[in-house]
Amino acid sequence: MGDTSITAEPGERFTLTVDENASTREHWYLVDPEPDSSVLVSRGQDHASDSGGEPAAGAGGRLTFTFEATGEGTTRFTLLHCTFTTCQGNTSTLPPATTGPAATPTTGAATPAPAPERITYTVTVG
Repeated sequence: MGDTSITAEPGERFTLTVDENASTREHWYLVDPEPDSSVLVSRGQDHASDSGGEPAAGAGGRLTFTFEATGEGTTRFTLLHCTFTTCQGNTSTLPPATTGPAATPTTGAATPAPAPERITYTVTVG
């Protein structure tokens, strides 16, 4: 859906933080195309709950992706945002089998579900 440009220096780490709520099956995933590892590598993810240190049913939170610039060049990667209406079969650790829209309901309106949001980042290191 959106495109964002980031500039970094070799060896620099940066983070991207997004809101998510696992209780409503709202998740973010790093999907293809993943970054060129000669330019940028993923250093993992960290989830922080809005409820503080104690888990609370229904509480949302923030997911932070950490990346490290490894060498000069330009690369792209994509974050996929799934909700219960846009992806089928996703969990907090398992992206959906497809990155297309959810299956059309068999009853009610014949309106297809919306496609999941995709944000593509272009990172230039140098």
